[in-house]
Amino acid sequence: MEDRGKTAAFVAVESLSGWWELAGVDSAVHESAVDLLAQHAVDTSSNMSVLSLSEKKQTEAQATPTVIWPNDIVTLREMVVSGAPLPGNTYGPVRSPSVGPISSDVMVVSDLPDIMPMAENRTSLNVELLHRMLAAIGIDTAQCHCTWLATSMPPAGEIPATDLPELAHFMLHQMQLIKPKSLVILGSAACKALLGEELMHARTELRNIVHDGLNIPTLATFHPRTLIARPAMKKQAWIDLQMFAKMVVL
Repeated sequence: MEDRGKTAAFVAVESLSGWWELAGVDSAVHESAVDLLAQHAVDTSSNMSVLSLSEKKQTEAQATPTVIWPNDIVTLREMVVSGAPLPGNTYGPVRSPSVGPISSDVMVVSDLPDIMPMAENRTSLNVELLHRMLAAIGIDTAQCHCTWLATSMPPAGEIPATDLPELAHFMLHQMQLIKPKSLVILGSAACKALLGEELMHARTELRNIVHDGLNIPTLATFHPRTLIARPAMKKQAWIDLQMFAKMVVL
């Protein structure tokens, strides 16, 4: 029995020692005594650098790149291509500026840059379907200013929800530059960012984006990639587009 007790005690000590090693503590005894109950029992030796809260915030602010948002679309596009740390432009190495006229009656906003021509004389299925959707109500996509919340592609293929407020704020800035007469929002993420509503609720009627002197009639509808994946929803998208055509003077 005595041997069994010693064995159990040895196992317990080994277990505790192993835990301390995993926690990064090399020894249980310090060269000088420490009052663990003292209110400020912290190592203040010269080897340790301690930042105050204000200093820490200042350091973090300095590490975050800041850039002044441009006041014209041409400059904005140049900054996007050059990799400037604009909202949505730092997710990946490939960056896609908006396409279309710098002044346009209709502005189309997606979440990701997947509604733009992929190369000369080559378009994606999303672009082709968007072209047919808008052409059905008399809108030529070549005359639309098409843009996206993220000008670079996030690794997961979708925008983090926490980034949507900043991206929406930057998109409102772009609307100030374009001053469109109407707006088409494609997909759930862009709808949530700009209208603060779920797509299935927002698409039931036209909304208005009111911001700093702007009052833009706005349609939220399904993204072409959703319609390609779920063709049965094209009928609902057609109803949305007809509502938009009837109520917005183009």
